[in-house]
Amino acid sequence: MMKTDHPIAAPTHANGHKPANEEVHSEQEKKILRVLVYSSERNGGNMPARQALYLAALTENPNIKLTILAPNGAALSQLAKEQELPLLPISEFGRSLLRRTPQLWPILTAMRRHSFDLAITHDGYAARGLSLIAKRVIGICHDDQFEPFKTVDTLLTLSSSAADKAKSVLDNDCDIQSLPYPYQCTSKVMKPEPEHQRLTVGASAHFIEKNGAAVFLHMAQLMVQERPDIRFILAGDGPDDQDLKQLGEQIAPFVEFPGRLTPAELAREIDVYCQTSRDEPFGLTLCAMMENGIACISTCTNGAMDILKGGMVAPLTPIDDALSLTERLLEMIGDPDRLSSVKKACFIRIREEDFDVHSFVDRLNEIVDKQAVRHAN
Repeated sequence: MMKTDHPIAAPTHANGHKPANEEVHSEQEKKILRVLVYSSERNGGNMPARQALYLAALTENPNIKLTILAPNGAALSQLAKEQELPLLPISEFGRSLLRRTPQLWPILTAMRRHSFDLAITHDGYAARGLSLIAKRVIGICHDDQFEPFKTVDTLLTLSSSAADKAKSVLDNDCDIQSLPYPYQCTSKVMKPEPEHQRLTVGASAHFIEKNGAAVFLHMAQLMVQERPDIRFILAGDGPDDQDLKQLGEQIAPFVEFPGRLTPAELAREIDVYCQTSRDEPFGLTLCAMMENGIACISTCTNGAMDILKGGMVAPLTPIDDALSLTERLLEMIGDPDRLSSVKKACFIRIREEDFDVHSFVDRLNEIVDKQAVRHAN
């Protein structure tokens, strides 16, 4: 699991760039929207960075009045306090009611006194309860688990392939939209070619089953037979920490477990990055490694398919296939010119217009502003 060492924030528009919410969208009068942003997350993974990105984008919009609903101590509640936004704390009891007994949630909590025009949430299971205090609900899905979002009015995904899959899963009137994939590079220098002969292959994950960390261990077990000179690092922690370390001791005792590392710390340690997730549409760590000029390889999740242009930028492998991952890695590492080419392609790709944060901010606010037109009607 990565610690975010530079939070993503919506940039100040420059060079005359005009946000979508400053344009004249229609002849209809837009009203100020009362918007509730909800998060059930306390911590974990890259969610704090994601929430910071959405909150930074929404606070740019003069057409909305934001209120935050989150547990005390959660990343979103901390952001609300820092930006002096109205904050409604939610207790464990309230969270349980919201997800499991939504019809009782506003009645048995102080939320019965609140009403909003729009609610925005990353938690699909909360959508039904939020619809009781908001006229419309926007769900944001950062994985492939679309079923919990079946009651939202609008669903946002971060890749066109994820949007296509959502349409096949949610067979209803839900408006499904894909947002530009946002990433703001801060590093300007590509990591130089390694001077030493021994390469380091690394991965990072929140240690839970869907993140495929065990696949990395099985790959290392296979790969070391061909390349005993390779060093392996698996960074992160999580609920499956002990199980993974025990598996590592059994099949790949040479793999190092350094714990949680920031992207910069991991980039300094490795030459090749493996994303082994079963489900990774956002891919902040993959983007961070590309930013630093690390050669990457990934399972073909929705996010990686878009980020790596279907394998044109860097290799893609089937999910849960340690043998295929091993073969593709050996091909890339065994050819210094190929390895160098992938490094440069990754470094260039993450700086392309597709990842422009301005585009993300404008598109998100365009979708939100449409709610104002519907509200006016």
